[in-house]
Amino acid sequence: MSKTKILIVDDNPHIVKLISMHLQSVYDLAIAEDGEAGLAMAFEVMPDLIITDVSMPKMDGIQMCLRIRENPNIAMTPFIFLTSFDADVTRKKGFRQGADQYLIKSEIQPETLLSKVQDMLRRVDKIRDFEQTRGDFKGELSDLSFIEAIHLLNRLKKTGSLEILRPNYPQGKIQFSDGEVISAILDKDSGLKALQTLSGWKRGSFEFHSGEATGPEKGLGILTHELVLGSFKV
Repeated sequence: MSKTKILIVDDNPHIVKLISMHLQSVYDLAIAEDGEAGLAMAFEVMPDLIITDVSMPKMDGIQMCLRIRENPNIAMTPFIFLTSFDADVTRKKGFRQGADQYLIKSEIQPETLLSKVQDMLRRVDKIRDFEQTRGDFKGELSDLSFIEAIHLLNRLKKTGSLEILRPNYPQGKIQFSDGEVISAILDKDSGLKALQTLSGWKRGSFEFHSGEATGPEKGLGILTHELVLGSFKV
């Protein structure tokens, strides 16, 4: 059985050496020194996880991430972002909530690094399980985040209804047609406002039911992959 593949992208050889030292005995590692090289390497090796610096020459980590998310073959690949500063701004700019994590370089410890890597790889396994499911499926937001669920249904071109359930909260309902979100409702909110609220839910469950979409024909006026890449902010 082949090892899990992790791509490390960083222009600092000391950081690369530190991360590699803790992961190389367990995982198959590929290394790139900037975002452009990382992007090319990602398409070549098809990694299960990408660990990347945010600030790099030629192409930064966020730009590389967005380019990867535009390609359906590796769009679901999770990221761990490395940053030298408190990552509030970085998180707002680049994160899919619940789908990606970050590490401050000065705080990298073996236990923390391995924990985050293992958590991300468990998500990869869950996503693959959902990808193999035909028709209806359900799960927990702790296993597949709202953003990941939207992204997955878009990539699989599903038609039907995604229901988001959380105790003591109104039920969210998103309609899909051939993978595109055409309507969203949460209590009195609808459209983008409902989606933005639901994107912040980290606890709860979801159920997808295949069937005829009943939302408005014109949808939300924005493509679903653009929602995932640009409109949902942490």
